Amino acid sequence: MTLIVRNDRTSYSDLSEVVLKLLSLDQELDKMLSEYQTSQRRSEIEDLRSYCKPINLLRPFISSLRQSGQEIEVEKDLRDKTLEDDFYNCEGVDWEMDHLEGVSRNSKGMDGGPHEWHKDEQLKRFPIEIFHCHESVYSSYFHLLKVDENRRDLWEFWSNLIDSDPDLWTRAEKAFFECREERRAFLNNLLSAIRNPSLEGDVEDFADAVASSSHGFIYFVRNGDLCKIGITENLLRRMEELKPDEILNVLRCSNFRELEKELHSRFKGVRLPQTEYFRLSEAEIQQVHRLMIELATF
Repeated sequence: MTLIVRNDRTSYSDLSEVVLKLLSLDQELDKMLSEYQTSQRRSEIEDLRSYCKPINLLRPFISSLRQSGQEIEVEKDLRDKTLEDDFYNCEGVDWEMDHLEGVSRNSKGMDGGPHEWHKDEQLKRFPIEIFHCHESVYSSYFHLLKVDENRRDLWEFWSNLIDSDPDLWTRAEKAFFECREERRAFLNNLLSAIRNPSLEGDVEDFADAVASSSHGFIYFVRNGDLCKIGITENLLRRMEELKPDEILNVLRCSNFRELEKELHSRFKGVRLPQTEYFRLSEAEIQQVHRLMIELATF
């Protein structure tokens, strides 16, 4: 199944097609890992697989979602959600999507060129197809605004030129507000597709395909005089992004999300507001080490 970028994928069946494509790509990559690969190539394949997790499709929309127990749900009232919120969330995601597509975006913080994936004859189609899946979902969401500009053009405008045409931004914000029910329906369809894609052929059950996501890493690192307590499901990539001065501790456990929240709560008195950074004494650093080991569920 070849998937091209479309901006009209809004129904459950349309979004299920994208989810199924990601799961299919994940299966292909997993099959490669059952064969001998060099350490470098194995790392590249595992990195690509991290983009195949359908749950990642939700990242640009987190300001409109909430977690209720173990379930992710759409916020009941989207009236206070703004287009600017979504663009903030899209910013980092778009850099990653450009990287998958093989586009250099130096002015936006990219590393200067396409990944090694694109030089590997067997791997190079995977980042492009993953990009198509993600971009189809993101473009479809912003297509609901029914403005002339596509999402990338509007993003560029918001990012760099908002003062040059305030009327355009006002129209876009108004359209975003007025299509909130359509956005809610889209997000509910996306959540349904992620939880229960319409399975066909030999594609594995979604729960089995993402079973590995039940475990993740909680990391404790230091940069200068600040410590960071965070979580990730791809430790190598996250450390490459952060480039910490010192990795103090890392654990892989099933309750990594709950453990992060507990540690953030316990040390909130020395936390930099609205960040995952803490100004910890040496005694507090030792306390974090102890709590990570005591509270982790393996």
